[in-house]
Amino acid sequence: MELQVAKKWYDYLAKGKIMAMKCMECGTYNFPPVTACKECGSTNQKWVRISGEGELISYSATILPAKKFAKLGRIPYGMVKLKEGPIFFTKIEGVNVSTPEKIKEGNEKLPMRVRAKIKKVEGMNIVVFKV
Repeated sequence: MELQVAKKWYDYLAKGKIMAMKCMECGTYNFPPVTACKECGSTNQKWVRISGEGELISYSATILPAKKFAKLGRIPYGMVKLKEGPIFFTKIEGVNVSTPEKIKEGNEKLPMRVRAKIKKVEGMNIVVFKV
């Protein structure tokens, strides 16, 4: 079942839609989507499109990216609190991660508004947030 949810999520991304699962029991948004609600455990959920709006609450950069992404160099990544509630960990654009000092300075200015977009990275559609 979990694989079906993941496949459907990536199918939505391929169509340009950023979707979550909304629990029909407690109202929690589960993002990325999962088969059972993270809050109450219910499987009574439905697919809903999310706003793509959020706040960057923390960020850093990769030191040793996964082999598939090694040629991309340092990749900024961070935690985004979505308008709908969940916190998502993903690639961030528009932040300076050239030195540890720049990362520290940037984090001192947080939270910062961000907006989601779908981007193809190494042949894979992913959700990226831009400052």
